[in-house]
Amino acid sequence: MQRPNAATDFALILEGMPQPYLILDAELTIVGASDAYLALTDRLRDDIVGKSILVAFPENPDEKGTVEQGPLEVSLRHALATGKPHEMAVIQYDIPLPSGGFAQKFWTPIHSPVTDAEGHVQYIIQNPMDVTESVLKAREDDARLRVAMHAADLASWEYEPETDIWRRSHAVDELFGFGPGEGGAVAANFFARMHPDDLPVVQDGVRSILGCPDETVVNFEYRVVLPNGKIRHLSSRGEVLRTTIGKVRMIGVIMDVTADRAREAALSAAVTAQSELLDQKDALLAEVNHRVKNSLQLVVSTLRLQSRRIDVAATKAVFDVAISRVRAIISVHERLYRADNALKVDMKEQLGKLCLDLTGDKAASHVSVDVDNLELPTEKAIPISVIVNELLMAVLQDTLENGRRLTVSLKRIRAGYLELAVTGNVGTSCLPELGTKLVRSMAAQMDGEFTDVSYGDGYRAAVVFKGAV
Repeated sequence: MQRPNAATDFALILEGMPQPYLILDAELTIVGASDAYLALTDRLRDDIVGKSILVAFPENPDEKGTVEQGPLEVSLRHALATGKPHEMAVIQYDIPLPSGGFAQKFWTPIHSPVTDAEGHVQYIIQNPMDVTESVLKAREDDARLRVAMHAADLASWEYEPETDIWRRSHAVDELFGFGPGEGGAVAANFFARMHPDDLPVVQDGVRSILGCPDETVVNFEYRVVLPNGKIRHLSSRGEVLRTTIGKVRMIGVIMDVTADRAREAALSAAVTAQSELLDQKDALLAEVNHRVKNSLQLVVSTLRLQSRRIDVAATKAVFDVAISRVRAIISVHERLYRADNALKVDMKEQLGKLCLDLTGDKAASHVSVDVDNLELPTEKAIPISVIVNELLMAVLQDTLENGRRLTVSLKRIRAGYLELAVTGNVGTSCLPELGTKLVRSMAAQMDGEFTDVSYGDGYRAAVVFKGAV
């Protein structure tokens, strides 16, 4: 009996594989594909075999030049150069439709080189995983994160030291002075714009991270020389995330701190000159509030980044509560920083904005704010904000689900005394044990007394405290 052709046997085995596999030669030309791969990408074998992968799967013209699609070729070239497998992070690479146009797709490809006896790479096996569904499901959370980052003037990034792949939001390109699509897929162009005195420090820091364990926090501060010669000061914070095969990736955020550094220089000059001491004091207080606000914004952003990696609903809920508590404190320092008086907070504006931040537009018809015209010092404004955060979060879900109404009030009740109250027809409070402890602790900090009463279908929680009014 005549033996079947061995090459034909291997081709049939490849085509019948239940997993999606694409085979490339050393020129990145497609030489084979499994049926599962063809089904996944909606292509015919004759359409792609014999073509370069970059030709067979061209960039979506609407996405051309973005930092999402560029890293694919970088990963393939890396596998060719090193002879080692490379696992990519999630990338967007849209698939051409037979009828025209492109289908939006997100992937996590693994590129595994096949070497000959001398160690030369002959082929690369691409095994892509289609993660489009999970990415699209996470878009709402991503949108919230982008809004939070935009509000905090933050830009996100992801860096892979081994290949220099540098994925980031468009805001990063703007911070480094690049126009759309100018920065490229790797970090080299961005490193080239770092101030020569700061670049070695950043490079040493990156090298030291290669041996760090997962979730190690990283911090960099450096200057960027823009094309027009101006200097921009950037602060970057992130953490190490290792891949399933142990390779280091970093993910984080960047903040433009140029204005902060300018204020520091101005303050230093003012202190040296010892002039206008009162103005210096106000400027210093504003700077302190601004720094506290920025630091807490970084905490919130880091918590949000960490929360995105958690699949357990109860744990994510704990993170959400923690974030809301920090944001309540941030809101006070935000008001102080922007106000003419760095010592007092306009409580009508503060509580109105805080309630809107906590409830969102959808709850505006369910939550009303009734606050006297009051300006209170920080030591009163922060506890009040924390108390309102805890009381609202405890009853907000019931309020929205059952169409109930709440009122947040801060009123003068008698000479020298104020009352902070949350009142509504919510039946009962769901204030957890930790929330109760926080409210009582904040009330005690103001020398106030907390009462928590349910009556019929109503509920009222209040803190009476002495205020300089």
